[in-house]
Amino acid sequence: MRNEITLTETSNLVTSMMGSIYGAVKTFDKDITIPEIFGLSGHGFILNIERELFGTGPTAWDWGAILFPLRQLYSLRRLCAHCDMRSTDEAKELIWERTIESIDKGMPVVLWDALDLEFYICYGYDTDTQKYIINGSRADKTNHQISMSDLGVRSGQVWALFPAKGTKYDKGAAMDLALKGAINWYHWENEKDAQWIFGGQAWDVWINAMKEEEMAAGSLSIATNHFTYRECRENAAEFLSGCGEKYNNASDSYRQVALTLDKVCTLWGLEDKVPSIEIRMQIADLLTLAKYAEKEAVKALEEIYSK
Repeated sequence: MRNEITLTETSNLVTSMMGSIYGAVKTFDKDITIPEIFGLSGHGFILNIERELFGTGPTAWDWGAILFPLRQLYSLRRLCAHCDMRSTDEAKELIWERTIESIDKGMPVVLWDALDLEFYICYGYDTDTQKYIINGSRADKTNHQISMSDLGVRSGQVWALFPAKGTKYDKGAAMDLALKGAINWYHWENEKDAQWIFGGQAWDVWINAMKEEEMAAGSLSIATNHFTYRECRENAAEFLSGCGEKYNNASDSYRQVALTLDKVCTLWGLEDKVPSIEIRMQIADLLTLAKYAEKEAVKALEEIYSK
């Protein structure tokens, strides 16, 4: 048996988690916007960089904390092999069963690592072939289908998000929770030799890596950083601009971060090879400007929430 949901809207965001959640939520909340998804999840404000500068988007490693406002708003539930202490096979079977239940109720599902190390929106299933029907990176190459047994084979991580409209709906409370979370994330206390650097300190790791003679990883995965964070800060600024006049200073500062990262994207395109050390020194200077603009943005938020 095959069952598919007609998706109201999809997006081609670099930040695949936000794009997938937006597409899923849009099926039952017609008024939700992309900036709201970035803002209410806190995703638009966070920053994490791997010390070796491998390709790292703003993944919410502590997903429970950073996505908490959005979870409350839409009853987002996660099913994860590692986090739930399940075997991989058990998690795959359970995700398959829950996906069928969700699709039958008219609710899409968000899957991790269906074809690439990205998030995908699942809008259907075929029980005869045991395949998910998905949309996302390279999905057109497989006729938008992926075997349920192939979930998570590239990352070794099997998990999914199940959105459903909650019984309570308080966008204002979710906004305050997300923005307070953005402040806390910025001030994350990293361990001295930690592999992953979160918050404001991540800017220095990013800047210093650009000044190295030899880059530590492939150009495409590194370039993903500045394209992803530009998208996040653009949507953070747009989200705050709709939150009221008192958020204008924070919105303006995050917009400055986005504009500066846009210049970085121009210097180092997504498909380009690693640029020369001279170009990367220019990038380091731009990242420094973005770092200080973000500091001002967080300061503006702190002034609001300290009152």
